[in-house]
Amino acid sequence: MKITFFFKTFFIFLALASSLSFAQYRTLDPADEDDFDAPRFWQEIEVKIPATPPTTDLKPFYVSTATQLQFSLDAQSINIGKDGVIRYVVVITSSSGAQQVSYEGIRCEKYEWRLYATMLSDGKWSKSANSRWQGIRNTSYNSYHAALVKDAFCESVIPRRSVKEIIPLLKP
Repeated sequence: MKITFFFKTFFIFLALASSLSFAQYRTLDPADEDDFDAPRFWQEIEVKIPATPPTTDLKPFYVSTATQLQFSLDAQSINIGKDGVIRYVVVITSSSGAQQVSYEGIRCEKYEWRLYATMLSDGKWSKSANSRWQGIRNTSYNSYHAALVKDAFCESVIPRRSVKEIIPLLKP
């Protein structure tokens, strides 16, 4: 009796854990959602561009000794979506003080990044006209996407569990 209860509980836990890992994937036919063998495809959630400029809670992070740029993330903007994408506002500052502010996403599973919007000089966001997923390449001294993936955002191909886990990993 106790063994049967154990196995039922174990299988329920296993089914729940599996269904959570499939949360970002959909089947072509909604009737197949409970069929773990049904073919699935990844679907990005609807992305909302931030309504305001970055906060003053900027967390600098290391990219390369060769770069003259400074890279920071708005800590309050970092979000791990139900689709597994980590979205954030990045602020890139040149040695002269000029800044580029972007709203982006990184997908650990495919080692990809996407630009959603850039901030204009008037403080308003402009959606990227050609927003698409692009492979991350660690080919230059300004490869901040690769630095974020390697140092803070991902554990291999899996996104970190929480923003609280990411923040301490952002080291200047």
